[in-house]
Amino acid sequence: MLRRRFPLPSAAAVRGIHFQPRCAPALAVVAALVCGGVAAAQQQPTAQMLIGKAVSDDDNSEEVNNAIGRFMASDIDGCKAILERVRSNNPKLPPSGVMMAMLWMNVNRLAEARGELEDTTNKFPADPEPYLMLGDLAFQDRRITESSLLFNKATELTKAFMDNPKRKRDFEIRSNAGLAAVAEARRQWETARKHIDAWMALDPDNASARQRLGIVLFQLGETDKALEQFRESKKLDPKSLQPELWMARLYSDAKKRDVARKQIEAAVKAAPKDITVLLGAAEWFLGQNDLEAAKTNADAALALDEKNLGAKLVRGTVARIARDYRGAEKYFNDAHTQSPGNFAAANSLALVLVESEDRDARQRAVELAEGNVKMTRDNAAIGPAALTTLAWVYYRVGRREEAERIFAQVMQSNQLPTDGGYYLARVLADKGDKDKARQILEQMLGSEPFFATRAEAVDLLDKIKAAPK
Repeated sequence: MLRRRFPLPSAAAVRGIHFQPRCAPALAVVAALVCGGVAAAQQQPTAQMLIGKAVSDDDNSEEVNNAIGRFMASDIDGCKAILERVRSNNPKLPPSGVMMAMLWMNVNRLAEARGELEDTTNKFPADPEPYLMLGDLAFQDRRITESSLLFNKATELTKAFMDNPKRKRDFEIRSNAGLAAVAEARRQWETARKHIDAWMALDPDNASARQRLGIVLFQLGETDKALEQFRESKKLDPKSLQPELWMARLYSDAKKRDVARKQIEAAVKAAPKDITVLLGAAEWFLGQNDLEAAKTNADAALALDEKNLGAKLVRGTVARIARDYRGAEKYFNDAHTQSPGNFAAANSLALVLVESEDRDARQRAVELAEGNVKMTRDNAAIGPAALTTLAWVYYRVGRREEAERIFAQVMQSNQLPTDGGYYLARVLADKGDKDKARQILEQMLGSEPFFATRAEAVDLLDKIKAAPK
């Protein structure tokens, strides 16, 4: 019996395990498309970003850029003073608090951004923009009711807003886009269609609006019209996803995998030299556990671009699932060397290396896993996966007490990744707690059609069932 300071989960806790969900593609796209202010947080701040939706000239650009420079130099008071002066001299610009909020978003300081926006609703109660931005933030956090109230408030204020026609049009577009997103989240498809139609009447050449309408039309059963909208989006923006890939994602969400497969094949046939299409097909086939098709499409992508990171990750995953750990190590190591900061590459490489009999390889797995935990400490999206990998790596190299402590920590957060369920089941089975291990494995295999350790999970469950009572 292992000595430990933190117990592994009880039977009741095992029954309550919820594996970390993967976001449905359509909803993920809606979130990305509606949160315009939040998405801007990933861009280099510029005067155009702060004032481009308010004025077409560059009369204020120099001063706004000076303010941005102050902000980047941590002179927050100096930045705010410049923006307040610029806004005082030109009332057509957004309130200074709105511009400050954009800058805070740029460095992912959302609490400070919210504070600026809340202050702006008090100082400029007739301005719709802070409500729109707060609505975006609420939607991003899946606070749907709150975002609905904020978008409705912005719509109400926009009707009376006459200070700047350019900003008013922007507010009308964003209000409709936001309310459409709320309706989509609530599966109120006709309401969503109404708001997207209003959005497109204002901005008919917007590729994102076409994509959103395509999603809604699909949900309304108008699949031919949905495909037409995705094709129009592709015409407006050649970088948009291949129309058939859109349809494949939606059919997959609807559990119509045979139809989805035909759409994937049609996408590859229509664009056999498009790396994005090939990689999308490879990832789709991987998700269906069709390793040969995934390998074929990933290899085709690598033939077009030998440095394609996504294709390397798919090929490595195919090899890992096939338990070709040496082949998987090659692809993941190439990906990690190419992009040392890429979490998926480092995480996958650690999981492969720890299966090696080579002592140096296993030590490298420990170093990679520990580095990933440090890198993702404040990242709620991938932090649990990093911790789970570290726990498994520790377990495999014999540091079992530390491994159990980390597993308990992840369990308490209720964010155990699916592969982590297999690792935890292995730990429990090794300790003799076969009933708990069986419960976890049956839940995983019954609810998740694909995960990297599925074959190992099936083998372990069969072994547990065959064991004498």
